[in-house]
Amino acid sequence: MKKIVAIAVTLVLAASSFAGTNGGLGGAFARMGAGARAKALGNAYVALAEGPSAIYFNPGALPFAQKREFNATLAHMALDRRLDYIAFAAPVHPKAGPEKRVVNGGVGLGWLHAGVSDIDSRDFDGNPLPMINMSSNLFLFSFGLQPHEKVGVGVTAKVIYETFGIIGNDNRAVDGNGFGVDAGVFAQPIEHLSLGAQLKDLGSKTTWNTSNYWSQGTSKVDDWPLQCRLGAAYQRWGCLGAVDVESSKEGDTRLHAGAEGTYDITDRQSVAGRIGYDDGAATFGVGLGFTVWRLRSTLDFAYVVENIAPDDATTISWGIRF
Repeated sequence: MKKIVAIAVTLVLAASSFAGTNGGLGGAFARMGAGARAKALGNAYVALAEGPSAIYFNPGALPFAQKREFNATLAHMALDRRLDYIAFAAPVHPKAGPEKRVVNGGVGLGWLHAGVSDIDSRDFDGNPLPMINMSSNLFLFSFGLQPHEKVGVGVTAKVIYETFGIIGNDNRAVDGNGFGVDAGVFAQPIEHLSLGAQLKDLGSKTTWNTSNYWSQGTSKVDDWPLQCRLGAAYQRWGCLGAVDVESSKEGDTRLHAGAEGTYDITDRQSVAGRIGYDDGAATFGVGLGFTVWRLRSTLDFAYVVENIAPDDATTISWGIRF
């Protein structure tokens, strides 16, 4: 436990030293959250992450999963933007040490996609050119282990691919690619309480190469800001409260908080109501849980009252455990 406390103190000190702003830096699409339940809870999820959500929020929670789970999410946002998340996670039980002791582990695969279609483009004379379709993609590969019955640690490797699609009449695209890593710690020190910490976008960057498009083109690197997130969640009697504090090497400290109440209609059906605060934006959501053919499914919906974008955002997710 002393090592765990030392790690937590290190992360707190790292978070307190960050200052500046994330505006205009690379990887903005990857900092918007993933999943309707997380959205409805204000993205206060580093201490709640489980299954596919752990791939994005905290890979240290992967070893605590009991079953395989698949999740698909679609978000519609202002300015015709969309954000999709598809992920799969499964528990594994590798053998470790000279005694070949079985330990709890978890693996996950995910794809986060953001895009905007039919962007108007013109030449220098104002004549119309073919529409531009911009796409940003993050491919995630996660692994976590449980060195202690109450603690899990994990990492997520991320492959980045972004493109502006075909620009102009030359049938050429401007693309960017890169790589990054997330690291997370998840703990359940006492019953009903969970804690989480995440370092996000370690070394993440997008490298753009325009030399194939313009004769005078060159390479440009967009660095992604290193982020630190600490959180806690408490669940009891069908109620849940969660809070995250997020800071960045380039950004101000941000607060995320959420609350949820769940009611079991039967042993096979449940309904949940959610409310949250996402760094100035109010969030709301509902969730339905139901069992069909011994498969546990969830259907979640979130509504975000945007404080910056001109229109509000909606997110819907479907998950299944088996």
